Amino acid sequence: MNQNQQFLKHILQAIEEADIPDQGAAQSWAFEPYLRLNDERTQVRLDATLQRLCSEWQSSYARKRNAQEQREFRDCSGIVLINVLRAHVKRRGMSVGIGRQKQRLDRESRYRPAFMTTHRFRMALDWLLKTDLICITAGGYQYGDNAQHTRFAMTPKAIAALYTEQLTMKAFEIVEPDEVLILRDSEKQPIRYHDTEQTIAMRNALVLINNVNANADVTLSRPLRYEDLGEEYVDTAISVTAKHLRRIFNNGTFDQGGRFYGAWWQCVRKHVRRIININGEATIEADYRGFNPAVLLAKAKFTIPADPYSVIKGVAASSELRDHAKSTLAAFLNAQTRYIAEPRGFDASKHCMTAAEFRQTVLDAYPMINQMIGQDAGLKLQREESNLAEKIMLHFVRQGHPILPVHDAFIVQAHLRDELVSVMKDQFNAKYGQVPEVEVKDSLPTTE
Repeated sequence: MNQNQQFLKHILQAIEEADIPDQGAAQSWAFEPYLRLNDERTQVRLDATLQRLCSEWQSSYARKRNAQEQREFRDCSGIVLINVLRAHVKRRGMSVGIGRQKQRLDRESRYRPAFMTTHRFRMALDWLLKTDLICITAGGYQYGDNAQHTRFAMTPKAIAALYTEQLTMKAFEIVEPDEVLILRDSEKQPIRYHDTEQTIAMRNALVLINNVNANADVTLSRPLRYEDLGEEYVDTAISVTAKHLRRIFNNGTFDQGGRFYGAWWQCVRKHVRRIININGEATIEADYRGFNPAVLLAKAKFTIPADPYSVIKGVAASSELRDHAKSTLAAFLNAQTRYIAEPRGFDASKHCMTAAEFRQTVLDAYPMINQMIGQDAGLKLQREESNLAEKIMLHFVRQGHPILPVHDAFIVQAHLRDELVSVMKDQFNAKYGQVPEVEVKDSLPTTE
């Protein structure tokens, strides 16, 4: 195919994509294989619905299916119905994106419950469609690098059987998944991988961390409020019992990403973390000051200042400029080219330079970035950060102490303050040969 043909194909593909209905996050929700109901009345209605479905399914066979087959079919069907019900509760008519292709389902089998085999799951979808309990609202597609799962939603029949106005997002919960190491491809879809000594060691470490944290009483000094949630979590039901962590790796390699996700304290605003108690004791939160620039400077054999962002002109005297520095540096580390949108909302008159000039000051302060653009540097730094996080957490959980991670920050009981700071500095020094600044925030007094 010559260049003209490739260009024409690209244009035609863009036209086709433009005609596809919007199936983004605002219109659809991702399928969650570990979603469960936490509402007794709705569970009774679901059980009755599944009983009728299973009876119809059984009647299609000359011989009765064995108990295991019946249980697997029922469980697969139930999880699909719970997913579309949750989407409908969030917003009426909202759909759920569910992949049906055998190849995709086989690749993702590690991340589903053992009973949810590809064959059984596809059969459950077919019967839910056949019995008019779910419907397809938008077909799946793949055009070049862009792809979407088929969208499913509740039918009027299912709504009548399962939905009530009293249902809220609190009626749903995600139970602990079987797999704690998630490897995603470049489209952020989970993919299959083979275990190695490295993955086994990481899984064992995280299981230990989860076990110690699971046995801890992690609470707030007051009830959780709607305004406590981070912007991306305001429509999510958050439970302070959600302490199970997973590590997510990116772009099909365990060399990128690896951060710890899934716990409730990662979903709340910063000030809320300062009223966390562990086993009835107040806590402190310690974090590396400017982790990414500190690592960049240390690797380049530059001395790390107290504030690693202060090497950028003007940052030391302006907190606003420091915020711009953080977002701009992060954008460069994750960019594929030098052309980035940051710093957004930059006040050129106030800072006596244009946004373009500020971008250049960032590049001047960290000249090593020029060779890192387009190399997934941000995700590679996340891998280094998460490695340190694992070592820091293992130090504490091996002694039986709970520790709550927020990427490069950690929350522990107040009496462990000095030990945490020391361990964080020692681990960084062992890796990069310098001692970084670690900031500590004490707990806040609260009222109901």
